[in-house]
Amino acid sequence: MPTATKPDPADERARLREALLDLSLRRGYPDFDLDALLERAGVDLDGFHHLFTDLDDCFCAILAETYEEFFAYAQQSVAGLEGWRDRIRATAYAMLRFLLRDERVAHLGAVDAGRGGERAQVLFVETFDRLVDLIDEGRGETADTDSLTRATAVGVGGVIFARVQGAVAGGELELGEEELPQLMYAAVFPYLGAAAADEELHIPPPPDPSAPKS
Repeated sequence: MPTATKPDPADERARLREALLDLSLRRGYPDFDLDALLERAGVDLDGFHHLFTDLDDCFCAILAETYEEFFAYAQQSVAGLEGWRDRIRATAYAMLRFLLRDERVAHLGAVDAGRGGERAQVLFVETFDRLVDLIDEGRGETADTDSLTRATAVGVGGVIFARVQGAVAGGELELGEEELPQLMYAAVFPYLGAAAADEELHIPPPPDPSAPKS
């Protein structure tokens, strides 16, 4: 009698990730249950519990993985760049390009992250703070430091994220490359003033480090 093949945990995790991304986009988290995830992934309960404790644990693990993938890509995008404006511009375009790769990933990271539990909220806030840290470096670019605080960067970051979230939720993310110069204007203006902000409206997109070399 043939011996049953033991499931490969790496394969099961990959299938669970794909199923979670699909369900997140189709239904929205947490509007599906563990049974729906297992059925879509073709993974049984024992296999699931070898990887995750519950649905929220699975959701948060995939969310954290998604954010780290973005930051790894963003790090590639800013490699070799010294100036604050160049680095923040490269990061902004990296975010757009990353989200455009897969609408499911975009929905998970920008929309459903806000609908998750406490652990998901912590992951989102940590990610937002990392981006705010970069914006806040703008205080080092100006002599007028007295009127600027970290709250300035939080406000700028909030405006940018709200626009990104709205674009993802509304299916308008493909318009992002046209709007990014305006978001760069909003990011630069508080730190470097109107002239520098105006320049951002005419600076072409930086190269994509993941694009095939010609």
